[in-house]
Amino acid sequence: MLGLFSGHSNDKAAPAPDSEAPMPRQDVQSGLCEQFWQWSQEHWDLCIELDAEDRVCRLGGRRARCLAPPRHADAAYLGDYLERRSRPAGPPLEVRQAGQVDLALRSIDQQPLVFRVQVSPLAGRGCLLLCTDISDLNWQSDREKSQMQCFNVIKLLLSRLGHVALAELPGAVGEALEVMANSFRLQSMALVLAQPGGGGRVFASFVRPGAGSLLREGLALPDCGLAALADSTLLGADGPGSALLRQLCCEHLQVVPATLQGGQVAWLIGEPEGLDESRAGLSPGDWQCLAEQLALQVFGRLERKRLRDGLHRLNLLENMVQGGYWRYDAAREGFEFSAAVAAILELPEGQTRLSLEELLQRFHPADADELLIRLRQLGPEGELKLDLRLCPDSWTQVRRWLRLQGRRQGGMDNGFLGGVLLDVSEARQQAQQAEATHARLRNLIDKAPVVIYVQRVENGQLIPEFYSESAGNLLGLDLQANNWQALAERVHPDDLGSFFERGRTLLREGRVNAEYRLRDGAGQWHWLYDEAKLLRDVQGMPREVVGLWLDVTERHQAALRIAESEERYRMLVEDSPALICRYSASLALTFVNQTFASFLGEPVDELLGRRLDYWLSERDCSALRARLVEGAGSGAEESWELRFNLPGRECRWLIWSDRLLFDEQGRLREAQAVARDNTSVRHSQQQLAQGAKMAALGQMVSGMAHEMKQPLHVMRLALFNAWQRLDDPQYLGEKLKRVDAQVDRLTRVVNHMGVFSRKSDLDMAPFDPHGCCEAVVLLLGESMAQQGIALELAVPQARPQVMGFADQLEQVLVNLLANARDALLEKREGPRWIRLGQQPCAEPGWLELHVCDSAGGIEPALLERIFEPFFTTKPVGQGTGLGLSVSHDLIRNMGGSLCVSNAEAGALFVIRLPLAEG
Repeated sequence: MLGLFSGHSNDKAAPAPDSEAPMPRQDVQSGLCEQFWQWSQEHWDLCIELDAEDRVCRLGGRRARCLAPPRHADAAYLGDYLERRSRPAGPPLEVRQAGQVDLALRSIDQQPLVFRVQVSPLAGRGCLLLCTDISDLNWQSDREKSQMQCFNVIKLLLSRLGHVALAELPGAVGEALEVMANSFRLQSMALVLAQPGGGGRVFASFVRPGAGSLLREGLALPDCGLAALADSTLLGADGPGSALLRQLCCEHLQVVPATLQGGQVAWLIGEPEGLDESRAGLSPGDWQCLAEQLALQVFGRLERKRLRDGLHRLNLLENMVQGGYWRYDAAREGFEFSAAVAAILELPEGQTRLSLEELLQRFHPADADELLIRLRQLGPEGELKLDLRLCPDSWTQVRRWLRLQGRRQGGMDNGFLGGVLLDVSEARQQAQQAEATHARLRNLIDKAPVVIYVQRVENGQLIPEFYSESAGNLLGLDLQANNWQALAERVHPDDLGSFFERGRTLLREGRVNAEYRLRDGAGQWHWLYDEAKLLRDVQGMPREVVGLWLDVTERHQAALRIAESEERYRMLVEDSPALICRYSASLALTFVNQTFASFLGEPVDELLGRRLDYWLSERDCSALRARLVEGAGSGAEESWELRFNLPGRECRWLIWSDRLLFDEQGRLREAQAVARDNTSVRHSQQQLAQGAKMAALGQMVSGMAHEMKQPLHVMRLALFNAWQRLDDPQYLGEKLKRVDAQVDRLTRVVNHMGVFSRKSDLDMAPFDPHGCCEAVVLLLGESMAQQGIALELAVPQARPQVMGFADQLEQVLVNLLANARDALLEKREGPRWIRLGQQPCAEPGWLELHVCDSAGGIEPALLERIFEPFFTTKPVGQGTGLGLSVSHDLIRNMGGSLCVSNAEAGALFVIRLPLAEG
């Protein structure tokens, strides 16, 4: 490589020193004479005297001032002057031994100086170097080598980059940069492509391993004066491009611009290993050629990709729009089409040309004539736009529409037409369908019971522009000729405020709906529902208003009638003596009439939102909620009795009848109830039940007299016997125990009679029904036994509790047993017995008590009337006819039932009661 120590001389002859003056004789043993040194400076290009220690003693000759000064001028060695050589310990061996050698010395310019050296030894191991400048001969040789090397690199680029895949192009360029960097001793190289916004981006790069260069692929570089460079330039820290050097953190950069045709710009940037190496290598012209060839390859590949992508997008666009490009040569009267247009015209595969006559034959005759005339009359800057019909191949084929659109390009003489041809068959069909739909819609609008109108917005005013023909049918007016003020004069005076506010709201919010009255042509008032929307243009400015009028006169009249009906209903409800209310699923009151409010003793406003469980017991509230849940599917009306606990007053009983109300989805909305005060009837029933209880107690008096005499007789006899044997303590103790037992028996009878005779509690409670059976047997068993009637009580396996009133159940059992006893006493023969017992119920949650006798039963015709008030089968004067009726009501009030049937031996009464929870 040129620039290193050259070794022996090359084959080219060096110019001889000037020979006009004779050379003085030089004696080697006596050292260098001054006369010989002067002669050498005049006749040789460079003279170098070396001492015994290989230091340069002095320099002379015509080219001495062109040498670069050494780093240490006071003790310079020959190696300090050599190009790209470290300072050696002494002169090179070949310099001492050879008679002639070529040396490259550093110069003050970028290019080194090459000398052919003759060595003359001096006394004391010194020598004299007589040098002839042969730089021009070496530069020419190096230039040829550099050009050959440059051509090899270009050949490599052309062969490598021309066939590599586009995705691998940066890598291939990087390999080429690696070859150049290794050849020209560069740490890194990069190809930078100019960007549209200025500056550049590294397309590909090579960085020698271990080098800290920042030239990496994808790096964005600012302009930093790159665009101003015209030739290959070495950038330094103090020159132009210092900002680029600071960004890349380097001292020197070799920048080679490459400007191609079309304005495409690229830069080949290299970072040398040192300042000395930056001067070697290719000449600026070679660098320029190399950079342009590399940029040409890269831009060519990128341009081909852009063209392929553009062609692909064009084909895709043609397929999407169902059209393509055409060109018409007026001189030859021939058309040239793209492949997409050829497919639309159904040309044979590969054919893309038609004459004008051939093309006209493919269109409908009327369209062909128009096309021919338009082509002939088209001016220099005229445009062509026609919709043409293709002639179908058969009558069953759907006619296709094509849109031919283009303009003239060039002059009238040698110009041609170019444009696009689109298949608009689908658009034409849609347009025809839209026209038909528009006609149907227009007919529907004109005959619809609504008025469609359009108002234009000008300077904040609404100007009528269109009314559908239905306006004349609805109002009997021709509104097309009326302005907005004329329309406002037909608005009812009471509605003018809302009418004008409608316009302001519409312009402010963009949408409005209002109702007002408008007078028709006959002077009648119509209620109109007006709904309008404001449309804006692309700048967001109000453009027009589209709205409709709907005649809602009948609705307003119906609403008026409903309001009048509601007023009558309200007055009826408020003045009704019945207690009326409505409540939600949570039992919260939503409506209370005045009668109900007076009943509760509170104002209507304070009752709304109150829950019914404030006055009702937990049992009644549970029943109401169960009604709301279970009756949700039917909505039928039901009635039952509720007890209201009014604070500070006595309990009131209401007969409650409610109906469930549902919405359109079948969800419970609320319940409406009508009630009446049943307190007096309830008190009468209680008094009647108490009277019946006392009557039954009176009937038991005769039996109770014997029941009480028997213990007294036993006690008297026991006391008499005790008096007879006062001296026997054991005997006295037994008698006293017997007396005490009889006292307990008598006490139980008397106490139970007191319980039986008192009034019942207000609230039901759980109790043992078998205990009631035992108490009744205690009261009536002894007397029935005296009358020859066997009263049998079955002992149950389990003793569950029921909900109700224990004393009322005893009253019912006493009544049933008394009736059975009376029937058995009338029986003359046969066994007489009454059986009382608890029986399991087939239906869960219930318990049954059975009372049956052997009296022969009840007449079948009388079974349906047996529980009617004042109905009796006993002789006149022996019965009131209220016992079974009262018993039936008592069991029903406890939530149970009492029924009768005929068994095998006699009548069978079945009492069913609900089991207590838990």
